[in-house]
Amino acid sequence: MLTATETSAAVRIAEQLASFEGDGYVHFRGVFARDQVAAFHRMRESAVRDWCFAQGTSDVPDAVDDLVERFPRAGLAAVSHPVLLGFAEAVMGPVVQLDSAVLAGDPPVEPARRGEPVVWHRDRFGFFPLGVYTRPQSIVYLAYLQEMTDDVGPLRVIPGSHRKPIAIDLDARNDPHPGELFVRTRPGDVVALHHNLLHSGTRNISGGERRFLGFIYNMSSLIHRDNFDGPNCRALIATARRTNDRRILRLLGQDPLIVPRQNSGFVQPPDAYWPTWHAEDARYAAAVDREGAAVEQAREILT
Repeated sequence: MLTATETSAAVRIAEQLASFEGDGYVHFRGVFARDQVAAFHRMRESAVRDWCFAQGTSDVPDAVDDLVERFPRAGLAAVSHPVLLGFAEAVMGPVVQLDSAVLAGDPPVEPARRGEPVVWHRDRFGFFPLGVYTRPQSIVYLAYLQEMTDDVGPLRVIPGSHRKPIAIDLDARNDPHPGELFVRTRPGDVVALHHNLLHSGTRNISGGERRFLGFIYNMSSLIHRDNFDGPNCRALIATARRTNDRRILRLLGQDPLIVPRQNSGFVQPPDAYWPTWHAEDARYAAAVDREGAAVEQAREILT
């Protein structure tokens, strides 16, 4: 029998899944605490300084990538957040891989462009919808580091456009859309998007950067953009192998079960297989409980 807490969590995730399937996005409030948001700001500034030094330029990049390699403690904690990764697995199944993670800073533009969409688009691995909901091959997460006021530029979405064959003229991709909705977020909020959802930022006229942590999960059968071959990621992968942590291995591009699990025969809906796969992974990890506990204790002290 489920506890009251487990029942509440099950109800909450069922509501989130229904919202995601119907609207194409979910707004998670207060995922990251104030000190974590402050740390992401510092990471953005540090990464930009390093990038500019390495490139020999003072031109600030819009985004710096490979966050798990650059900042393994904060980066891995962010992209493996239990709420966000758990939701992705509830949508996609236990086949979730990190495609990319960036800290982005959109520079301000002239005030005359206030309220202008940046550009309407569907995301990587997307396709023009066929009129029905399809399980996404990737989910985009946008973690905002400041309040998205009208001046900073809130996220705009067209609810249902991940299912509906809504088209936008190529010369109207920077125009407001009659079906749009503004998603107004506070620091630490995260929005999850189906890769087929039409969405856009809004031009930033605040005078400072419009900052967010953005990362994409995709299915472990696909390629990933981030580089997991650096020394920090190799060490994280080795630790995950030592602790039998298939979840983190998949996240960092190492899925030894990719063939049997993604060639299951497809005689049942995908989620019919997922409880068995989760249980198999849990039993596999339990074989090294002591080692896993030692790693978790060390990481808790370090973070």
